[in-house]
Amino acid sequence: MSAPRPLHPSVHWVSAGQGDALLLVNGWSASGLAWPASWLRMLERDFTVIRMDNRGSGWSRQAPSPFTVGDLANDAHAVLGAAGFHRATVLGLSMGGMVAQELAMRHPAAVSRLILAATRPPAPAATLGNPALLAGAMRRPRTGQDLHDYFRALWSDFTAPDFAATHPDLMTELVDQIVRRPTPRHAVLAQVRAMSAWHGARRLSTITAPTTVIHGALDPLIPVANGRRLARLIPEAAYVEVPDVGHLLAHEAPDMLTQELSGRASTSARRATPSGA
Repeated sequence: MSAPRPLHPSVHWVSAGQGDALLLVNGWSASGLAWPASWLRMLERDFTVIRMDNRGSGWSRQAPSPFTVGDLANDAHAVLGAAGFHRATVLGLSMGGMVAQELAMRHPAAVSRLILAATRPPAPAATLGNPALLAGAMRRPRTGQDLHDYFRALWSDFTAPDFAATHPDLMTELVDQIVRRPTPRHAVLAQVRAMSAWHGARRLSTITAPTTVIHGALDPLIPVANGRRLARLIPEAAYVEVPDVGHLLAHEAPDMLTQELSGRASTSARRATPSGA
């Protein structure tokens, strides 16, 4: 990732590739660095891929705080304009999916298509995750603990069982990206506060962009019930539930995301009316 450019007021972004705009919004504590490099290269063949650092992460550490999910959505809108685009396909992962929902509600003309991955609806419609996992994710590294070891253990817990052990190269790449520009603890907490305060599930009925909700069936961080509920709340949203996949969809199921972005998603994986929501 090359040296980023500053933007209103201190949110950073980079872009690469060619074609229509694809805005990637990453999740809690993850910067625009933390995407699989091989997956990005594939996307850049067909899209101008724009990656932003949410407030507090990456090179946006000095952005104003405290902030709301609405502020993050307004940042995303400003990033899109600064990149020279009026509209984009928007893919949001986890907290980034919350930002993407808010972007589609606040700035509907800017979103040509919405891909919501491993995310949840606003309160009160959300289903909470495992409190022990969340508490572990908030824990500081032990004194003297190597950051690579700390982040590998932390992020491995977000995947499906055995994924981290069977894909060590992908996990090493992710950990190296995170360690390159770790999100400070005060910013991690600021993002948690923003997500905790996010509410207004009824507003999802105003989303007009064609929407696909994608969720891993084994997501330990944001339970799959959230994806099912989200697809019901957004008018005419399609729903894709990916078996044997956890929270890190861009790492665990990159082909599914690529197929969805290119319009070639398998109909066998798609349920327009998700059950169990």
